[in-house]
Amino acid sequence: MSHGKERKEKNCLNCNARVFGRYCHFCGQENIEPKETLGGLIVHFFNDITHFEGKFLTAIRYLMFKPGFLAAEYARGRRAAYMNPVRMYVFSSAFFFIIFFSIFKVNNTEMEIGYSKLQDRFRNTSADFHVGFTSGDIKVNGVKVGNINRLSEMNEPLIDSLVKAADLEAKKDTTAEENKKSSFNVINFGKQYNSIAEYDSIQNSLPPTAKDGWLKKALNRKSAALNEKYGDRPGLAFARMTDVFLHKLPTIFFISLPIFAFILFLLYIRHRSRFNFVNHSIFSIYYYIFCFILMLIYFATDELLKVTGWSLFSLINVFLFFASFIYLYKAMRNFYQQARAITVIKFFLLNFIFFFIVLFLFTGFLVFSAFNI
Repeated sequence: MSHGKERKEKNCLNCNARVFGRYCHFCGQENIEPKETLGGLIVHFFNDITHFEGKFLTAIRYLMFKPGFLAAEYARGRRAAYMNPVRMYVFSSAFFFIIFFSIFKVNNTEMEIGYSKLQDRFRNTSADFHVGFTSGDIKVNGVKVGNINRLSEMNEPLIDSLVKAADLEAKKDTTAEENKKSSFNVINFGKQYNSIAEYDSIQNSLPPTAKDGWLKKALNRKSAALNEKYGDRPGLAFARMTDVFLHKLPTIFFISLPIFAFILFLLYIRHRSRFNFVNHSIFSIYYYIFCFILMLIYFATDELLKVTGWSLFSLINVFLFFASFIYLYKAMRNFYQQARAITVIKFFLLNFIFFFIVLFLFTGFLVFSAFNI
């Protein structure tokens, strides 16, 4: 309750309903004088913060240490004591991605400069070296010598090590001669086209029955345009593609959540009288929030591992990975109240189906990212 002065009038200023007591029974607004003092505003601010913090911390405590409890409480109708799950998801995901994007940054300029340094060094070292990229890997003569992320840290010692590694591996690789002749491709769908003009020329020379359909034509023309635009700047191409893809991750999470809930709905369809789609959605929301917290802990331990080099943090990260699956099983067991054997079966089915759906989403958004650079 605030310390504002109660109005003598008994009509609600918000909805004009008759007020019985200090609060409107219709909309819940407090019937106090509209002119608020600075002190009253400060009191309201701290009350709202502590109210939010109290509910959030209570929910986090139950979420972390009692899997499935909050979803069960919501299903029973006990909701006022805990933070609203949708609001909690929005807050948690926003906080998670703020931290995520502060850690995983893509510097287009540094990656392009790094690629130029690497390419120039190989060009000056031997005419037989060809630098290219496939699925984010740096390849020399078709042999993987590093990851695209290392382009931003290119220096002479690192380049020297890559030259030696490429020279050694290329001698072992029987396909190196073919790869030397290949030119860089951002993306292709079967046959490689380095420009739209090249693709159109080939298509125009074919009989009508042999030409690409509208979908394949659209894809090939787009890939040819990307190859033409970034053929001599692959570092910039992959930097931009990575940047676009990373900024689509919140969308991937958001899309995957109702899919996760729908799989649960199908697995427990015989119990739809007890658990409707909303129940499965609330369960999924709390599990996603738990995963956000777990990933934040993972990022923290990973940074500590880089700083200290202690293997303990590596073991903690392995534990965190398995903890997400153990938690899901315990949450399903506690929320749906089924026997261990049937819960284990449904647990494996859920993860098996969801794995392929996530793989499909990631692939789709990766192609989308390539087409939007």
